[in-house]
This record gives sequence, structure tokens and C-alpha cells, in this order.
Amino acid sequence: LWFGQLEIEKLKSENDRLKLESQGSRTGSQASISASPPPHTQSQSAGPTAGLSQHSLNLTTSESTSLGETHGLALIHCSTSTHLAKNGSFNLLQEYITHVDPVSQLGLTTDSVQGYNIGEIHRPSSSSTASTPELLPCGYLVGDNTINIQLKGASSENVDSLVFDTLIPKPMLQRYVSLLREHRRVILSGPSGTGKTYLANQLARHLLLLEGRPLTPNAVVTFNVDHKSSKELRQYLSGLAQQCNSVSGEDSPLVVILDNLHHVSSLGEIFNGLFNCNYQHCPYIIGTMSQATSSAPNLQLHHNFRWVLCANHTEPVKGFLGRYLRRKLIEMEIGSRTRNAELVKIMDWVPRVWHHLNHFLETHSSSDVTIGPRLFLSCPMDVEGSRVWFTDLWNYSIIPYMLEAVREGLQLYGRRAAWEDPAAWVIDSYPWSSTPPPGDWPPLLQLRPEDVGFDGYSAPREGIRKEPPQSDSDADPLVMDKVLNYNNSHHDDILDSSLESTL
Repeated sequence: LWFGQLEIEKLKSENDRLKLESQGSRTGSQASISASPPPHTQSQSAGPTAGLSQHSLNLTTSESTSLGETHGLALIHCSTSTHLAKNGSFNLLQEYITHVDPVSQLGLTTDSVQGYNIGEIHRPSSSSTASTPELLPCGYLVGDNTINIQLKGASSENVDSLVFDTLIPKPMLQRYVSLLREHRRVILSGPSGTGKTYLANQLARHLLLLEGRPLTPNAVVTFNVDHKSSKELRQYLSGLAQQCNSVSGEDSPLVVILDNLHHVSSLGEIFNGLFNCNYQHCPYIIGTMSQATSSAPNLQLHHNFRWVLCANHTEPVKGFLGRYLRRKLIEMEIGSRTRNAELVKIMDWVPRVWHHLNHFLETHSSSDVTIGPRLFLSCPMDVEGSRVWFTDLWNYSIIPYMLEAVREGLQLYGRRAAWEDPAAWVIDSYPWSSTPPPGDWPPLLQLRPEDVGFDGYSAPREGIRKEPPQSDSDADPLVMDKVLNYNNSHHDDILDSSLESTL
């Protein structure tokens, strides 16, 4: 998202030509803006060039400026017009989104832009409704050299800013919001680590903005069902129902999040008589569960709940890890003004490893025990750090978890396919070009058939049923670190604060 050396030289030549052609003129030239990464080099930076002013592009939402991060760098000529600066900035936005999601661009286009700021001057995205500014862009960028772009959000009944924040494609988020606004009750169902709680909180915040409610402590309430009885949940919901019926709409909760509902055996009975049409202020209810229960049909038929599947093999979860790591890599490249071809290869490889492992788990167990993307979100953005991180993750988290999951799968389903060590593909496709001496680097552990009793289960055993995990952490590979007293602090990379809650 900055300029390679060749492009800098081209811009310099163009700048010299424009100086000769337009001395003393206010005629604008096209903004020199690009989102294309520089050539793959170990370390290549692009500093300011004589005669060219350098400005950064920030992307923010229409509701908040908390996303004030530099997402691209632009070189704007001193005679560039406002119209061309706007078009160049919008093109940079589109290229940035294309790098994050090459497949669908998250469903975002330049039509997703609500407006933009050049310095302290705000401009709407539609030029037809905007008056011509007195100065050229360079006149407003003195001191504050930032062009901010605001995406459409809840204030205009759109989800574009939410799409940019969550990295969930626009058509899917539009469907989730539509289901909530029509039915007011949604359950997010999927394996542990797929971001259900994070999505629930993001949807709750969006509903607050749609309803014009401030984000107060009582506006969104959460009840975590872990280690709590059905009676406690029923009492909690009864108290909320009475509160919603007795206080004004602004004082009652707008959204109720019920986390880990799979721990409750009879959900239909829990909701009987609660939050029905007799209540004046019925809140939105967003539930999460790791797998569907026997109460699912009853909830949909009698209590108007709608289901949203958050499975590792379907969007939005399937492509999330790739989008997240690409965004993380791009922003690191912008900050350092460098690009490393080996690191690009590594960040492309990590999501493939994740899909490879889940295919293996589905083959020898079931989709219920597949691994969510959150396990891989902390991948460091440097070559050596990512190698150490992956080695430790593989040996201390992934292999112990797969050992237990495949062993239970064989007991329940028997042997259904030929054995193939999951480490074989990982070793064959290993992306790190240089490895330290064997004494300094522990090799990747392998999963042998005798480790899981593969030869002992040629047919399904009768009468064996796999019980669901008692909590999200029971089925979560991250817990294996604690079991093995593994300290991960030396490579604890900083996650996006907006996505940290998924862990």
C-alpha cells in the first residue's frame, strides 16, 4: 500500500513535467495514489520524493472514529484537484479491500463511502451535493496530512462499516441484521472458536445504533450459561422480562445475549411465557451454542428463533482467517514500509494448514470437533517469530488436541478412511526457507496411527456415544496450553482489539 522505487521515479518525472506545464496554474492533475504492494524485497522503503507531498489515508466508520489507523499512503501533487484527490482516495480504498478479500472484496465498493475529510474539511461522497472548496486539497492538508474516509453505517440503514470492522461479507451481515429486525430472536450455532460471541456483540452494537440508543451498561446485557443451571437462566430471564414490562424503553435492555446455550437441556421450557407479545418492550435476543440441541425445532416453531450457522466449512468462518491475516500483514507493511515475500507466503500457508487439519478431523471424527480460526489469529507478522509460534502451536496445542479428538472419533465412528499423518502435508509444504540447526529447533511432532488406536477400530462400536463438551474451553485447543503448563508469552502477538473478544 505504498510505492515501489520504480513508481516513485515515474511520479517524480510526472511531477517535473507538471511543474513546467502548469506553473502559476490551479489546474489539477490526477492524484498519484496506489494500493499495490511494492516488489517482493526483504526490505524496501519508500520515502518522500522531492516535489511530492505525502499524505496518509485513514478509514473510519460513520458512527465512530475509533478505527483511525493508517490503511494506505498517497502521494498528492500540489496542484491536484479535490475531485481527483477524492477519486484517487476511493480507488485506494477499493484496492485495499481487494487485497484483504481478493474473492468478493467483502461486498464493499466505492458506493459504500458516506463521506470523507481532507484535513478538517468534510466532503460528502456525492460531488453533486457538495460545494466547491476554496482551496486545493494541499491547502487543507497543512498540519493534518490525513484523508479520512467514512463508510456508511447504521445512521443510513447500512452495514458497510460493520462489514469493514468484522471482515464478514456484506450479504451475510445484511441477512443477519434482517433476521434480527424481523424476528428479534437469533441463535448463532457452531463449533468453539468460530467467533459467535464476537459476532453477537457486534450485532448488538449495530442494533443500538439502528435504534438510536446510547451504549450504556444496561443497553446490552449478557448471561453466560457456563456452569449455571436451567433454573438460574429461567430466573434471570424472568427478572429481565419483569424489568422490560415495568420500566421505560430507554431504561430496559435493548439486546440480551445468552452465551453457550448448549449447556441447557430444555430450552423450550426456559422461554415459555417469557418475552411474548404481552410485554411492551420486548428485547432482541441473540444466543450462541456450540451445537444444535433437541430443543432447536421447538425454539424455532414456538418461540420464533432463527438459526445462523457458524461452521468452519462455510462462510463467514471459512474465509475469515485468510482475510484477517491479510489485513494484519498489509497494515504491518504500511507501518514498516517493507514487504517480505517469504512472510507473504507464510500468511497464505497458515489458512491452508487450518483447512487441512479440519479436513483430517472430519475424516476421522466429525465436524463438531473441528478447530475454529481463533487459534491462529495470534500469528506474528515476522518470519522467525511466526516459525517459532507455529512450532509451539503445533507441538503443544494442535497435536494433543487432535490426539484426543481422533481417538474419540474412532471409538464412536470406527475406521472410515485410510490413515494419513496430518504432519506429512505440513512438512512437505513448509514455507520457511531457512531452518535453524536441529539442536536449536524442535521438529514437528507427528500423529501416528498407534497413538490413537487406529488399527483397533475397524468397525463402529455399539452403545458408545460421545458426550458434548461441558464448556467451550473443554473442546478448545487453546486449553491444551494450560494442561501442559505451556507459557506462550514470548510470542504473544497483539491482536486487533476489535477481535480480541473472539478468544
